[in-house]
Amino acid sequence: MNKSQKADFALLLVTIFWGAGFPITKFALQTIPPLYHIGLRFLIAAVLLSIIFLRKMKKINKSILKPAVTMAALLFATYTLQTVGLLYTTASKSAFYSGLAVLFVPLITFVFYKKRINLYTCASILLAIIGLFLLSYSGSDSSANIGDIMTILSSAAYAILLLLTSDYVKMHDAAQLSIVQMYIVAIFGFAAALVFDKWDTPMSLLSFNSLMFSAVLCTAFAFWMQATAQKFTSASHVALIFTMEPVFGAFISWLLLGERLGLKGFVGGGFIISAMLVAEFDFIALKEKIMMKNKNDEKSF
Repeated sequence: MNKSQKADFALLLVTIFWGAGFPITKFALQTIPPLYHIGLRFLIAAVLLSIIFLRKMKKINKSILKPAVTMAALLFATYTLQTVGLLYTTASKSAFYSGLAVLFVPLITFVFYKKRINLYTCASILLAIIGLFLLSYSGSDSSANIGDIMTILSSAAYAILLLLTSDYVKMHDAAQLSIVQMYIVAIFGFAAALVFDKWDTPMSLLSFNSLMFSAVLCTAFAFWMQATAQKFTSASHVALIFTMEPVFGAFISWLLLGERLGLKGFVGGGFIISAMLVAEFDFIALKEKIMMKNKNDEKSF
């Protein structure tokens, strides 16, 4: 197995962990309030990553604080909406809705940066709309609910975060930025929990194990592995592998929770994955075209 194949396998493992994170968070929320869960998850992940990237963390400076706070606010909104949404919707639906971030990116760039939406993006949006309709009215939970809406809004917040991150990492070290961001998300989580959440139920062993799975594998390990593996594989491979997250999420939700999407749900999920693939590969093609243009410009200069 060469380095590229190992990288693909590592990213597939990360995607499996992310997919499993949806139903496993359901277990954690049985005895851990959602805002405390966010605080604990990101604090544990930040501490672990600080140890892994200790040398980089020693060189950190104050200039990173402002972008980190901005990113943390969006990440906190993303996980708050997603985690609280899981109280009202199924883990399998949440997995598919969370993948919509890739479709919100071109819509946001159209609204705020006036970038024209091309045919591929229009096709992605149409596929996603069909998928959302079928998925929202499928399975045992056969109607759209507040949890569905919160998870879709979570994807929109994450899309904005992706756009800002692409700018901030040009000015700051990605590891430092992410770790400081995680510490700030933890602070936001605990502060909000003290105001809005009551923790009057003892944490069960199942909830503790679920929390540790989310913090260690879905957050700390996933970040470290993604940052390492993407050096040895292509962007198209990454895009293709990451679209499997909702598939793993739906399968593991059925395995652990007995959730059933039904025929309409599976067809809807298929439409959403198709929309994600079209949007991802269109984005990659555009990026490669820009890189090729820059290389040609450098040669002509």
